[in-house]
Amino acid sequence: MSGECVELCFSSYHFYPVHGGGQLRFLGYFPGLRQRGIHTSVFTGTPQSSKLAHNDYICEWERYRTGSEIPTEPLDGTPIHRVRLPYNNGLRRRIVYNRELVRFCRGPGYYPDIVQLFQTLPHRSVQWLRQLRNSGISLTYAYTAPAKLPRSFFKRALRLWRIQIVSRLINCIIVSSSEMGKHAQEMGFHGRIEVIPNGIDLKRFHPERSDPQCQRLRASMGMNDDSIMIITVGSLIPEKGADLLLEAWTPLAKRFPDTHLVIIGSRFDPEHPQKGNYQKQIAALAAASGASDRIHFAGHVPNIPTFYRACDMFIFPTLKEGMPNVVLEAMASGAPVVLTLFPTFPQDFGRCGCEYLLAERNPEALSAHMETLIRNPFLRRELGQRGRCWVEQTMDLEKTLDCYAGLYREFAKGNIRR
Repeated sequence: MSGECVELCFSSYHFYPVHGGGQLRFLGYFPGLRQRGIHTSVFTGTPQSSKLAHNDYICEWERYRTGSEIPTEPLDGTPIHRVRLPYNNGLRRRIVYNRELVRFCRGPGYYPDIVQLFQTLPHRSVQWLRQLRNSGISLTYAYTAPAKLPRSFFKRALRLWRIQIVSRLINCIIVSSSEMGKHAQEMGFHGRIEVIPNGIDLKRFHPERSDPQCQRLRASMGMNDDSIMIITVGSLIPEKGADLLLEAWTPLAKRFPDTHLVIIGSRFDPEHPQKGNYQKQIAALAAASGASDRIHFAGHVPNIPTFYRACDMFIFPTLKEGMPNVVLEAMASGAPVVLTLFPTFPQDFGRCGCEYLLAERNPEALSAHMETLIRNPFLRRELGQRGRCWVEQTMDLEKTLDCYAGLYREFAKGNIRR
């Protein structure tokens, strides 16, 4: 099997152009996996209406009936198979997606060795997962974001029972940190759990503040060499904590008039039925800061490495997360990092106070850490250098790709095709 090509089907309810950190991370893995003989096809659907930050694609997608495949161009050499799903979440959406996934994997001309599940908990997809396994296809599940069990005793027991069944159908749960592995066990997954660290492309993400692109980027937002550029990356949703960051930055904006705040991530229409209120809250906080001209909502950016290299510090005030790649990317780019604690906070960021700073999750504490870095360029440089060294030692992309390729080959070798 070591010399043969392994067919991998990457299954995710939504994928590019809907931007999710985990999906984008795997998208970056696919070329390296292809070099290792792992050929990947993506099976995905149209997203829920609540996931749509922009409506450019809706008119095109609505031309297709529910359950039909939408023609999609390959992305960086990876085939994308997208099925039209109902926009509202619910049983029908799940049925259509799982039914078409099984049909795709068992259809003529294509037979994957492995289906890599990348989605919310697959506890309600038991019957379709069983069909895939009965066809001789191995299943792996990437558990990337901590889920919660229902508070209701009955619903909690039902969820745990379903997860136990899923555990018997899935060959392996893949997590990016030992903390997420423990959380998976607490959720009821008792099968094989593999910890594979997130891989960072150290050639793409590297320190180079003197890069002319960095200078042009800063100048385009009204910054010079003496300005302090603070960035964060994450969609404008409550879980990512942009409101906390704005509250922490506001007093600093008054004391340090050369500071700029750059928020990178998808924005939603203020009239969005689910996310509109938060967009209005963010707009109100920006206006109340008295320095809205120094707050830059960049949206989704294709040149994210340039932002990392150009910034003076990276702040990540998330509420919940698995192993956020954006933090590792910022560290690899030499940016000093300030984090706030979240429930599954991993040890893989290095040592607090050495490779990063850790603030309590309130505006005063976060503001104090940011001010420390503003006032101390030596500390900024030291944190950035130590963060880069840590990622070089522990998060090299090539090692991660070797681990994934080895795991996929192991399960492909044991398949019995039916």
